[in-house]
Amino acid sequence: MSLKSLHSRLHSVARMGAVLGGFGIIFISFMVTIDVFLRKFFSTTLGGATEIAGMVFGVATAIAYPFVLLERANIRIDVLYSRLSGRARAWLDLVAMVLVLYFTTRLTQSTFDLLQKSWTGGSRSVGVINTPLWVPQSLWVAGFILLTLTALFLTVYSVIGLIRRDWAVVNTVAGVPSIEHTIEEETHIDVPHADVDAAVSANKEDN
Repeated sequence: MSLKSLHSRLHSVARMGAVLGGFGIIFISFMVTIDVFLRKFFSTTLGGATEIAGMVFGVATAIAYPFVLLERANIRIDVLYSRLSGRARAWLDLVAMVLVLYFTTRLTQSTFDLLQKSWTGGSRSVGVINTPLWVPQSLWVAGFILLTLTALFLTVYSVIGLIRRDWAVVNTVAGVPSIEHTIEEETHIDVPHADVDAAVSANKEDN
């Protein structure tokens, strides 16, 4: 299987995670709204709404992170970057991706250690529901594991692109999106994920 195919499959999985995370955010929005309404007009509460909201929010954000990375939606300062050649940008992209991989690896290790402590210690949430913490933390860690695997894949993809001296590929999978690409994404609502080859061609024209 080619790197492009793997990139596409990984993007599909990450997109599903982002969609599920979005539904989770919508769910807790409705739940908190209902809880506030009940408190205001009926002097009662759902019980555990804040507790559930915190857990769902943590899991929702974690499983959406890989999609953010694949979409290159993470914030990067590109004042100087955009003025450099494709080759220089490619090297900076690799450095940035290596740093992201290091960060996500350490973060995933920390969350996994926390999960282990919750499992062995039988930790439970402090609240009405008294949920075993390993349940939401397992989903939380799964999201970070996928994030680390995504960062690893993009790092390997970038290294191979540099070895082949294909700066456009590195810029496309790991670089900062161009203004033109951002405008196109914002003005086309139902456009599927752009094929890497198409984006590479556009990048080559810019260079």
